[in-house]
Order: sequence, then structure tokens, then C-alpha cells
Amino acid sequence: MTVIDLRDQREARRRAGFEQWCASQERALAEARRMVDVLTPVIEQWLEYEKKQRAHRPRGPACEAPRCRDTVTTLHAIPGGTPDDPKALIALCDSHLCAVRSGGVRVTANSDDTLTWRFCPAGAAPVQLTVRRKRGRRARRPTL
Repeated sequence: MTVIDLRDQREARRRAGFEQWCASQERALAEARRMVDVLTPVIEQWLEYEKKQRAHRPRGPACEAPRCRDTVTTLHAIPGGTPDDPKALIALCDSHLCAVRSGGVRVTANSDDTLTWRFCPAGAAPVQLTVRRKRGRRARRPTL
């Protein structure tokens, strides 16, 4: 055996390993494509269902979170009021409701018709914001 033969064998082993790696990557890609092909119709069906549900969902007052104008809201109880007090309910969209339930945002009702929002980001100082409650749109009175 000569040095050239060893070099050729090493190159052949390297090429064989590379071809084996490429084949495994192709198999993984084909498997991922099969999964995507199976899941795509299910996801599209779910998105169509969500679209229909959102269209049929009654629009309520605007979300009372600062700078949110979403009108697809639900009413939820907040601390700071009695159950008989109408101020004890707050209109929240789905995304802000999720933030309140997860604990990243805390809301309290104040007696002066304001809401105090406390944002508690991880690793940072909490931020507090007090805003006036949003009023529902009132019907315009006809002018005479």
C-alpha cells in the first residue's frame, strides 16, 4: 500500500459518510413534508371554523385595555368592586384576557372610575398605568 491508496480510501470514506448524511436529511425532509401535507387541511379547516365563529360572535364594548380597540370582547370580574357594582366588570378581548389570566398583567378598579393596570415583565421593574374607563358608544340623538 502506498500513501496515495490511503488518501483515496480516506476520501472514499468521507464521501460515503457525506452521502449517508445527505440521505438521512432527505428522509427527514420527506417525513416533515408528509406531516405538513397531513396537517394543512386540518389547520385550514380550523381557521375557517374560527373565522365563522368570530363572525357570529356578538360585538360588545371596546376592550378596556390601554390602546386596544378590539370590539370582540367578553365581560369579566375584576378586583376592586363588589359583585353588585357594575364597575366590577371589565370588557376584555381574548389576548388581554389571556395576559390577565397568566398573571403578567394585573387590573384593579378604582373608586374614581379608573382602572389601574400593572404590567409585571420578567426580569424588569413593574410598570403601573392608570386610565379612565372606556365608555360604550352612545347612540346619537337626532337633531331637530
